[in-house]
Amino acid sequence: MKIAVCVKWVPVVSRLKFDAATRRIVREGVPSEPNPNDVLALQRAVELKAALGASVDAFTMGPPSAREALTRALAMGVDNGYHLSDTAFAGSDTLATAHALAGALGQQGYDLVLMGAFSVDAETGQVGPQVAGLMNVALVTGASRLDVVDGAVRALRHHDDGDEEVEAPLPALVTVVEGVAPETFPGREAIAEAAELPVTVLSAADLDVYPGDLGPEGSPTWVGELRITESTRTPRVLEEMSAQDAAREVAAALYERGLLDPAARASRRQPAPVPGLRPAGGPAVWALAEVDLSGGLRPVSHELLAAASGVAEAVGGHTVGVLLGPTGVEARAADLAAHGADVVAVGTAPALAGHGVRAAVEALAAAVEAERPYAVLLPSTPDGREVAALLAARLRLGLTGDAVGLEVDAQGLAMLKPAFGGNVVAPVYSRTLPNLVTVRPGIVEAFAPGEGRAAPQRTLVVPEPVGPQTRRVSATPSGEDAADLDSAWCVIGVGKGVGGPDGIAALEPLRAALDARFVCTRDVVEAGWMPAQLQVGITGRSIAPELYIGIGVRGDFNHMVGVQRAGFSVGVNNNRRASLFRQVDLGVLADWAELVPALLDALT
Repeated sequence: MKIAVCVKWVPVVSRLKFDAATRRIVREGVPSEPNPNDVLALQRAVELKAALGASVDAFTMGPPSAREALTRALAMGVDNGYHLSDTAFAGSDTLATAHALAGALGQQGYDLVLMGAFSVDAETGQVGPQVAGLMNVALVTGASRLDVVDGAVRALRHHDDGDEEVEAPLPALVTVVEGVAPETFPGREAIAEAAELPVTVLSAADLDVYPGDLGPEGSPTWVGELRITESTRTPRVLEEMSAQDAAREVAAALYERGLLDPAARASRRQPAPVPGLRPAGGPAVWALAEVDLSGGLRPVSHELLAAASGVAEAVGGHTVGVLLGPTGVEARAADLAAHGADVVAVGTAPALAGHGVRAAVEALAAAVEAERPYAVLLPSTPDGREVAALLAARLRLGLTGDAVGLEVDAQGLAMLKPAFGGNVVAPVYSRTLPNLVTVRPGIVEAFAPGEGRAAPQRTLVVPEPVGPQTRRVSATPSGEDAADLDSAWCVIGVGKGVGGPDGIAALEPLRAALDARFVCTRDVVEAGWMPAQLQVGITGRSIAPELYIGIGVRGDFNHMVGVQRAGFSVGVNNNRRASLFRQVDLGVLADWAELVPALLDALT
């Protein structure tokens, strides 16, 4: 068995700075490291090597310094390293990068290709699926568990509302997330020895790829002027006072800002009324609805219609709600009309049941080629990202992933993309139509449904999917409805400092008093204290509550970036050097076990 792992050499994002004068990211003096999710892929590959007697090769693409990524890979037990290094690769977007990697990987007949689900510098999650699409191999994304059994891969994937187990035939490409393997680091001696090992350098001429598909010429997206998103908080820390006094100060701050006012909560949750029905003329803006594990529509389906409505208004067009699924899903068409669809396009087929991603791509590809809409909006969910990336590879379209906003300007549709852990927002434009973009859940407020609002409905043809298919083996609801985190008024962030499940239970009275939701750090998930659906941060989800209270949280960048859009933030830690105190509005230097009961008293 032959396994390949793609590894990206990335800057340590927490060390990056932005020069406001030049509007450039300052990389000088910033150390680099292998992309953390790619390290997990390497470790799992090495484990499979030992279990299956496989060979493992590592690939990286980048300037000469990127060779260090291969040195780390070789030190971990990889057999061979391949470095794609050529000025022809410079300026590549995700599709051009995917062409280069597919051109290298496809020459050697790998049974399994692994890579991280996304890189921390760009956070797109697009390259892996695009490579799979170009290579025409089976695809599994976001695997938190991965096994190879009887010529197939089996993987566990997380959704907001539960987990699913999927199976795909070999050859396959799998992207991985936390949980798939332990995070390990080679020692200095192993790295020193690996640095002496040979690495094969591949130029553009060595690849099985058309030169026009590489670099800027092969990149259908381009980036406008970067926008800085540095925190505007002015941290204040309460220290050297009793728990009771600190609790009263916290309660006073919350009351002062109206964060405990039920009327304020109610007013925040009053969505805008849905606009009237637009005539089906002019540019069409499509919004792909998504069916959850129980057969209902995910809330992001309604949010996408609101986002599509704003774009349609700007370009003088109309919205199309696209609904794909097995027979019976057409009953949801009225729901899309009520939430802003001017037209509802419905496609049903047995192949769309379960993990029907490939069938959805076939249906969308046929419809897009026939109708050429102005834009197609998809949800930034595990399945939405897969569909978008495969569609982009299939039709050679520009794709922007995980957008946090959409604006129409003189240059076209600006799709606002966070990068470098959210420190920077980049407006991304596409040279191809339709504009293709995935939008983060919770970013756009859905419209209040319009009673009696009806929209014309039409049928989409769903061609029979071709090529290797991934199928759902089972689906398990999590018991945690994490979908409503996107609209939560208050969340309590749980860190490893609470000590364990008993500590979480001790926070329950505060959660109930504030009508809050729990979220957590990656360490808490890895300890098995809370489900992955509640993880917030670079490798989890991003939310924007009015109030965030972090308890026992260190304040690591990887977690705090997920709550940087919180209206007001409070942090509790007993270590004055915790970085939490530099990233919240109000910090409390105290033992949480003493502060929480005092805070409950102060709130009642």
